[in-house]
Amino acid sequence: MPSQHRNDGPLPPAAAALPAAPVPPVGAQALYDDGTWADAVVRCAHAGTGTGTRTAATLTARPMRDRPGALLSGSCDLDTRPILRAALGVVTRIPGPVVHLDLSAVAFLDTAAVAALVQANATVTGQGRRLLLHHPPYSLRKLVEMFPDECAALEVAA
Repeated sequence: MPSQHRNDGPLPPAAAALPAAPVPPVGAQALYDDGTWADAVVRCAHAGTGTGTRTAATLTARPMRDRPGALLSGSCDLDTRPILRAALGVVTRIPGPVVHLDLSAVAFLDTAAVAALVQANATVTGQGRRLLLHHPPYSLRKLVEMFPDECAALEVAA
């Protein structure tokens, strides 16, 4: 049976020789204001599920105006995983001792999304800064309960 994953298979020889670039994936937009990461907007809309029906899975990251950080909105799952990585890449480059990530508009985070948050936290912590999560959705709280050791580094605002 052929694989159901759209990215399976070897890379073409020309693509395999290229170094990985930190470029947003196809379908994503990253808009940067003259050197300030705080004005970045990252968004993705994915249509189609491969079953003949069309759905829109979206994830948007917008800058927070009152503090350094971003507001995520949408769903963080298989369809939006590349854009989450791109958004977190932008978030980890926002200057400041504390970077805020507001999750109040996120409906769902799957395990890979939580792992991406843990990795982003490690990146920011390695820079001597903090990543502070605000308003985590139920799915994140449940995953933290299920995997307390793996998620122990995540810091949630009171």
